[in-house]
Amino acid sequence: MTDDPLIDLLSQWPGRFRFGRLAVALRSPERLDEDVLVDAVLRGIAEDEDEQSVFDSLLQEGELEAAEYLLEHGPLPDRAGLSSRLQALADRRQELRDDLRDRRDALRKRAGDADLALPELDMAELERSCAVSWTRTLRLLGIAETALEKGLAVGRAALRARLAEREEQGAADPAWAESSRALIDAGLLRIAARQIDDGTRSTGPEQVPALPAWNPELSPAQLLEWHLDPVQRQRQVRYAHWVPADDSARELLEAYASLDDGGFGAAQRFTAAFNAYLHSDDFDRVRTEEITGGYLATVARAFADPEIERFRPVGNLDLFIGGPETREPEGLDAMPPYVAVGAALAAPTDRSPCAVLVLRDLLQLATLRTGRSTALVRLLGRQWPLATFVGRTPVALDERLGPDEATRWSTLRWILDLTGLGGIVVADALAFATGWDPELLHLFLQALAERQGRACGGERWLSRWREERQFRAAVEDTVLRPLGPSRVAHIAFWAALTAAPAGEEVTADELLAVAQLTADLVPDADVLTAAMAGLGRLRLTEQASAERVRLRRCGVLTFLGERAEQRLERALRDWAADSEAAASEDHGHAVRLWEARRHGLNSDYEEYLAVLEGATPAADLDARLERLARQTAEFSADEQGVAGTTDLVPMLRETIGLWQQAFPGVQVETGGPDAAVARISTRAAQALFYELLANAGEELASSETGRVSVHVEPSGDEWLVDVRDNGVGITYPPGREDLVFRAGRSTKGESRGDGLHRARDIAEAADGALLLVSRSDGHPIFKGAHFRLILAKG
Repeated sequence: MTDDPLIDLLSQWPGRFRFGRLAVALRSPERLDEDVLVDAVLRGIAEDEDEQSVFDSLLQEGELEAAEYLLEHGPLPDRAGLSSRLQALADRRQELRDDLRDRRDALRKRAGDADLALPELDMAELERSCAVSWTRTLRLLGIAETALEKGLAVGRAALRARLAEREEQGAADPAWAESSRALIDAGLLRIAARQIDDGTRSTGPEQVPALPAWNPELSPAQLLEWHLDPVQRQRQVRYAHWVPADDSARELLEAYASLDDGGFGAAQRFTAAFNAYLHSDDFDRVRTEEITGGYLATVARAFADPEIERFRPVGNLDLFIGGPETREPEGLDAMPPYVAVGAALAAPTDRSPCAVLVLRDLLQLATLRTGRSTALVRLLGRQWPLATFVGRTPVALDERLGPDEATRWSTLRWILDLTGLGGIVVADALAFATGWDPELLHLFLQALAERQGRACGGERWLSRWREERQFRAAVEDTVLRPLGPSRVAHIAFWAALTAAPAGEEVTADELLAVAQLTADLVPDADVLTAAMAGLGRLRLTEQASAERVRLRRCGVLTFLGERAEQRLERALRDWAADSEAAASEDHGHAVRLWEARRHGLNSDYEEYLAVLEGATPAADLDARLERLARQTAEFSADEQGVAGTTDLVPMLRETIGLWQQAFPGVQVETGGPDAAVARISTRAAQALFYELLANAGEELASSETGRVSVHVEPSGDEWLVDVRDNGVGITYPPGREDLVFRAGRSTKGESRGDGLHRARDIAEAADGALLLVSRSDGHPIFKGAHFRLILAKG
């Protein structure tokens, strides 16, 4: 009871739940007054609230304890749906807990980059607060953020003073000094301090100066007039910090102003000025051609910075110069992404191959002394299609990112910077969420680009992607797609996530126990453990065999792990509904997926995989596979097809996962380093490993004790991949082991004998070799054939 009879009366009034916020407010009557009560009632009337709508809004706002109170005490309709509401509450609580951890990690990273000690965050207190009120939790986080910002301000001031001292001593060139300032502005104080102290130059987008901030109240036309009129330059002191950096920048602005007059001469002048501004030595040799609506020329060395040339190795960029009345280019739809200028041109509202540089952009560019080509690409990249930087497919993105994590991290930061999608914090969040799975990363990047410019986009969306039902479904589909329609493979995946969180090892016994506790009818143990080994085809799998599996710890798998038990129940129920047909379907799909690997260098390979994931009849699939086989038989490996770099470790893991589903009775042992980057394309390595493992699998398919060993080890500038089995070995006569590599020669019958011949051709085309080390008895356990693949390190 309180001292206010009105509050006491309302607290007992059953009708208070028609005004949901009033009911919630009355939970803490000691903090209430008349104004709060009136506001709660009026809002309920105005918004036509009821208990369900208030529950939904409280859930969205993160007021979880209040939402839980409504569930327990309010007369919510449809009490039969209580379990679904409780599940929604549990899901939201987990989402906010994940968001809290992401924000804490981001704060720690910012503090680490700034070489600052972040005030200790009491995670236990934060998680307790998160379970009650997200608003209150944000206030607690805000205290740490404020402390960090104060530390950053002090650190920035100190480093700017040190940099000024170096400049006064004459020890700093302009490019180095501007790079140091850019690092300080980005909050990377630790890197900036090292650069200032030892005079080195760091890498990454943060060391390139940003364009000066633009005041929306500033008129580009008036500022250009100030540049062109000497009298205005003397009078308008407020524009003084917009002085062009040098003569080439001044000429660029004057050449742009001359475009109002139109004509070939003005277009040629602007082309020359633009190229000179970018410090191109070829500006006087660039040709300008007249086309419909204007002129077409070239910007040389637009991607001159070595760190961004990976996105356009040629470096040149087409330049469209519109006439005075031209509103948009015509007939240039088939061109690669290009840049356009013209007084009447307007920047596109959506990403398109035509990126327009408006006057404001040129005025900002004119102030830069260094980093000009990168600043230009930043302006264009926000307008160009995302595929310009990430490729059209996940495979293209994977190749562009590079083979090792350091290269991938650097490339991702540049992609985000040049497309305007974010900085280091977003890159870190993406890397953790996707676990570097190119399919997932491609999906997340597309989602970021679609939401760019919205209030809920960028870093904010990344912390809340779990709230979007449609995107959650796309994420789950992307993760599971490599498993195809195999029901048993899906059961193995969900059982692994149910047995232990991603990042922890799950044994076959643990996985089987989880499945058996979930349903009365489960797949046979051998079938399920073979499917567990088949999880190796997932890019998010770190280890997979018939004995154990470990999935990579990442944000997506953490999210899926929260739903794993429910998904496992559903997968087992679907399998039990038609277990006999499912088993046949599972094995048939696994065999087709495995056999397709042989044709990785075939131009129709991707199309076949796409068809395989659909509902195509088995007869049509078999016909397509036969056509692929004929094309592959006529194909010879060449340098172009094998050029590239590949980490052999995940490639082998994925290949062995497929192989074990095609040959479930054969055990495999693997060993080697965590990474082994070789100079061979992904598709070539895929086809090569297929031939080696298929040879062993077919040899041991009828054996109950078949075993294969695949071991990778370094040897100088090369990688050695040894493949051994415990079969009967090569039966060719001693001294004639070379016959095993001859086309058309095989111990397995007619129409065979091309596999090892093709494998050796691929290895040699990659400047490697494939050897038969031993016909038999070369190892005490693996007494069969021993093949050694030699590949150059990447």
